[in-house]
Amino acid sequence: MRAGELARAVAESGVPVVWEADGVHGNTITASNKLKTRQFEDVIGECAKAIQIHRANGSVLAGVHIEMTGQPTVTECTGGCIGIDQDMLTKNYETYCDPRLNYGQAIEGAFTMASALTQ
Repeated sequence: MRAGELARAVAESGVPVVWEADGVHGNTITASNKLKTRQFEDVIGECAKAIQIHRANGSVLAGVHIEMTGQPTVTECTGGCIGIDQDMLTKNYETYCDPRLNYGQAIEGAFTMASALTQ
C-alpha cells in the first residue's frame, strides 16, 4: 500500500491517529570516509513530501522528527545552504550516535517546512 492510500484509508476509518514523519532515520548513509551522515535534502525533502501526501489524502501530518543542534560549526550532515560535502564532515564531527543538522541547516529546514505547510 502506498503512503497516500494508507493515509486515506486511516482517515476514512475514523480511527484517531497522530501522524509523524521521521526524515532522519531512514536517510542515514555511510560516507566515503566511513562516517555516518545524512543529506539535508533527503531529510527535509521526506518531511515536506509527507505534508503533501497527508494534505492530498484528507489527513494531517502532526509532527516531524529531525535531529539537530544549535551549534553552528557541526559538520555531521551534508548539503543545505552551507554546502557541507563529504570531505568537510571531519572538520567538526561530534556525534557518537546519529548525525545532526547544524544551526544553519536547521534554520533552513524550518523555513523549508514552513513553506511546505503554506503551499
